[in-house]
Amino acid sequence: MFPATQQKIVSLGLLALGVYFTAQLLRGLWGYQRYRRVRPTAVATWAAPRQAQTVWLVALGVAGGGLALLNAWLQRPFYHLYGLAVMGVYFLVMVPLATRIRLGLYEEGIWADAGFIRWEEIGRVAFVETPEILVLLIPRRGSGSFRLPVPPTEYGGVRKLLAEKVRDGALSLDPAILGL
Repeated sequence: MFPATQQKIVSLGLLALGVYFTAQLLRGLWGYQRYRRVRPTAVATWAAPRQAQTVWLVALGVAGGGLALLNAWLQRPFYHLYGLAVMGVYFLVMVPLATRIRLGLYEEGIWADAGFIRWEEIGRVAFVETPEILVLLIPRRGSGSFRLPVPPTEYGGVRKLLAEKVRDGALSLDPAILGL
């Protein structure tokens, strides 16, 4: 067995893991609930591209659940069990739920890789036409960007819908830097 100091470090680590994954699980469930509210207002949507690591993430959830059961059988402290169990639940629940979210344009905004952004929150839009087509959405406030991968069959429709939103005033873009 580990010395007492290492036992405390492992215990604190597993407790921190449990707190972190509890927060992520609640955040993910709140986001999926938001998607369910927005889903009926779909204008143009498509399935998100399949991620190569999805199978590995679900396997990580199975491993976390298995380790939680092992810790329960070994009668480890509750926070050992909790940290591993919540991690397992997160990967077993949130990864499959996230694959159900359809990316695209909705009446109130756009659902992209980082979540939902309302029309009035979008400050800039850029189209990247490399082998894959991306619409980059830059929010007015905050940092970061939202990436919307667009299937080639939907590209013309997405450009047209965005142009309509600009004409209707729902999407008001910031002026370009230096007039470019």
